[in-house]
Amino acid sequence: MIRRFIFPLVFLVAAFLAATAAAAQTPNVAVDPVSCLPQGENGVVWATIAPEVGGAQPRLYFRWDQDEDFYWVLMQASGQGRYWGVPPKPEDKNKAVEYYTAVVDPENRILAKSEMLTSPVRDDCTVDLDEQQHGVAENLTVGETTDEQKGEDVDGFLCDGVVSRIDPAGVLRGDERCRACVIAWNRKAVLAPIAAATGIIILGSTEDHVASPSQP
Repeated sequence: MIRRFIFPLVFLVAAFLAATAAAAQTPNVAVDPVSCLPQGENGVVWATIAPEVGGAQPRLYFRWDQDEDFYWVLMQASGQGRYWGVPPKPEDKNKAVEYYTAVVDPENRILAKSEMLTSPVRDDCTVDLDEQQHGVAENLTVGETTDEQKGEDVDGFLCDGVVSRIDPAGVLRGDERCRACVIAWNRKAVLAPIAAATGIIILGSTEDHVASPSQP
């Protein structure tokens, strides 16, 4: 009779301890409000995570407020539970950015997240990045949350600084969209001095080619 009650009791105690441990590992996440983000330049968003969870990723999720789907960038540790993230540069049409911070486990599950905030994008907004933040801004890896984002622009943001992407399955790849734009821009930069010296016309289309002045 006693044994019949011992096993259910042990199971309940184990379940209680597991739930308590899981609760202890659920962090509180708070993202700092940003007064503005600079148009055509990188801003910085800060957050506080406590307690910190080993093996988990702190991410800054962001989107142009006219877009449906979020993107994300990995946040960097600054010490004592403080983290910062650098989103890409907002383009001219982008007048406001929505964002939040989340803690994501190795299975890509969100353990906790902050509230979502919205900040205006202004051309008179000034943000001074430190050396580390500037380095991250020049080498951004942007995470995707939907399959439809693959091969497309980061909607509402410039390519400048975006070098790679991570798809929803966690696969890292080079950013094919922004890389194509950079290659085209560099080709024009190389050909421009030649065109100025020879009178050759550089046509600015997606299929750039050089035309002789004698061509119609």
